[in-house]
Amino acid sequence: GIHGTYFCPPDYASCTGKVNSYDFPVYNSRLGKFINADKLFWGGRGMIAFNGSNPLFFKEANSYGGSVTAALANYPSLLSGGQIVVDEGAYSAAGTRGAIGYGGSTLFAVIGSNISIANMAYVMQALGAQNALNLDGGGSVALYLNGYKVGPGRALPNAIIFK
Repeated sequence: GIHGTYFCPPDYASCTGKVNSYDFPVYNSRLGKFINADKLFWGGRGMIAFNGSNPLFFKEANSYGGSVTAALANYPSLLSGGQIVVDEGAYSAAGTRGAIGYGGSTLFAVIGSNISIANMAYVMQALGAQNALNLDGGGSVALYLNGYKVGPGRALPNAIIFK
């Protein structure tokens, strides 16, 4: 599993009193529905989704249409059709980052340390991803494979779990 969308951590002063609060659309597979579905139509948000075991990617979540068994929207999109689509100048600060993507039959769940969001796009491209989406970063970064490999540094309101 890997962490999910940006959210409002209760340890941030502006988020005091908010618990498990996030504004991005997430398709909850157990409930069979989107949480925050009304936000699917925000511009500038990408979405990684699955229809069964088939991955789907929407550079813009507002272009989504159809059915999914799992999905998560966030920003920015990193790769679309193998091409870097992130605005490199807008995302140059380095930190701990996470990304998810796929290329061919390979799914990539990647954590990077001391890396910018723009450079994460290059990492995903070098690994062979054709489509990739940035995930939350900083204290929210978590990677679980037979135990935590990284993080999390705080409670997470959503994550991508592979079964």
